[in-house]
Amino acid sequence: MQSRTGSLRTRAVLMAVSLAAVLISAAGAPATAAPEDYKGWFLALDLANTQPNGLDQQYATYVDAVTGFGTRQVIENDADLTYAAKIGYSWGALGGLAVSYWSFDNEDEVQASVTGSYVYPTVFGSYAFNYGNSYGLGYYGYFPVNLTASSKVQASTIDIDYFRPMQAGEKLTIKWIAGLRSATFEEDRTFDGSDSYGTYYREAKHIESDAFGVKLGATAIFGFTDHFSLQGGLAFSLLQANIDANATRNANGTLDDVTSSDDNSRGEIRDYDLRAVWTWDHFDFWVGYGGQTWDGLVSDPLNGSQCCLAVSDESQRDSVAFNKAHVGVAFRFGGD
Repeated sequence: MQSRTGSLRTRAVLMAVSLAAVLISAAGAPATAAPEDYKGWFLALDLANTQPNGLDQQYATYVDAVTGFGTRQVIENDADLTYAAKIGYSWGALGGLAVSYWSFDNEDEVQASVTGSYVYPTVFGSYAFNYGNSYGLGYYGYFPVNLTASSKVQASTIDIDYFRPMQAGEKLTIKWIAGLRSATFEEDRTFDGSDSYGTYYREAKHIESDAFGVKLGATAIFGFTDHFSLQGGLAFSLLQANIDANATRNANGTLDDVTSSDDNSRGEIRDYDLRAVWTWDHFDFWVGYGGQTWDGLVSDPLNGSQCCLAVSDESQRDSVAFNKAHVGVAFRFGGD
């Protein structure tokens, strides 16, 4: 069985070969666009401060020892520096081709010493035969409960896009986009806790998704001067995803393991962006705000609903967003 990483690499190679084939075949084609339209290679780099939203990474439920009321404990996900790169070739008014890559990689951790509340870990999040019910750390007053919870999230996309500009007004240009997208999402969560009696829980979960499909979108370019414009873009990717998940638990030496695999999951990614662009000679500079919303392929098939009972295998999370404030530069070279 081919691994997810191998599948992604295969698709990346196929996309790169497709781009090269089109470029080679078009190299001898006559230029029919206006002389002032740029024809040649371009390279774009983008840096962003990206905030993940909607991960909903619950690691435990605290139950007050006096009132019996519970509180969900969720890892606070911090923003992280991300990057994107794009390279392509433009035939001016005939459009162009571009290959782009975007990546997100971030780790978060919580450390706590809890007194006065029982701690029910929830990372495992699924019914298990050997230890079907969860029992709280700190029970009978064995405080404090010392715990560490962590998460690691990785997401990436590889796109191959054909784009073509259309003059929609004196100062308005619409750039249509159609292409293919490959996307991956990986998530790791852990919980390690014990109380003063010596009761301990060690839980871990791994989710991995691999998706492939089509991408359609458009960018509106509002030109205010020869050197300044505002650009707003939307794109939709409809994907078929494979989602694998595995969770393990060690509760005082009692081991449990549960897996899930679905090769026919729905995936969708919506891209949005608004940026101010300054153009000078062969360079474009921009600053903007945008992001992506991922649906379907980020679901947690082993997510549980209650801390203290045998829980269902039904997923509760289906959408994650990556919002970003970003800056970038594009360089045109080898053309006219």
